Amino acid sequence: MWVIDNHQYLGEFESWSRAAQFGDGLFETLCVIDGSCPALTHHGKRLSDGLRRLSIPLPENDITGMLRRFIESMVSYSSNMNGVLKVIVSRGDSARGYGFEESIKPRVTVFFAEAITQPENIYGGVCVQHVETQCAIQPQLAGLKHLNRLENVLAKKEISAGIFEGLMANYLGHVIECTMSNIFFEKAGKLYTPDLSLSGVAGVMRHLVIQYCKRNEISISITNIKLLDVKSFDGAFICNSVLGVIPVKGIDRGEFQVSPLIREIVTMVRCGEIYD
Repeated sequence: MWVIDNHQYLGEFESWSRAAQFGDGLFETLCVIDGSCPALTHHGKRLSDGLRRLSIPLPENDITGMLRRFIESMVSYSSNMNGVLKVIVSRGDSARGYGFEESIKPRVTVFFAEAITQPENIYGGVCVQHVETQCAIQPQLAGLKHLNRLENVLAKKEISAGIFEGLMANYLGHVIECTMSNIFFEKAGKLYTPDLSLSGVAGVMRHLVIQYCKRNEISISITNIKLLDVKSFDGAFICNSVLGVIPVKGIDRGEFQVSPLIREIVTMVRCGEIYD
């Protein structure tokens, strides 16, 4: 097939990346601190499990080791000890059409960017708004950090000035996640987070928070949360691997309190104890 890319004729190719053609793959976003990623093994496991779910062969047997080498290489190339590493694993290259040969080999692409310093005041609480763009219901892809992220792109565009995040629901009216983070709610000292068996991305930080709660006997429920019920909670926080845990001080017109429990979880992440 003949290819023009960005208005430039490139010539004839037998194949092209399926990441660009179909979003056929997964990605991981890792926070690099002082030359390493504190959640490295969790990212490696999630990427390995996701590739198996999509029947994409592992590019290497030791995915965690592969990620570690990418971090070391990018730190060396960039001379930056702190940053954000994005690793894309696509099914590989193929000709036009959804089908692919069984012999196809996965393609790995890696980006490294300098860390963006967030203002300290966000850890005192941020504002969130509900957005109209919905999370698709697709059990086969639910939980995966796949490359088809158009919903999040459209949802991000809806967020008003001065608002930190957008809260997304699915067609059933169930709260799923925010545009770039997972969300937890608190009521009477108990935590609740959306069930992601139909929609959404099961983030690494979400997993670490759930594990922390289980280790410390903090009551937590993974359940369906109706959008209409959000205002009934006392507090909330959002989380992802790069930002950590950030309290929510309000969703739309509702106001939330930053409780001692939420403050404890924020502190555990910022001091690194959440990774133990």
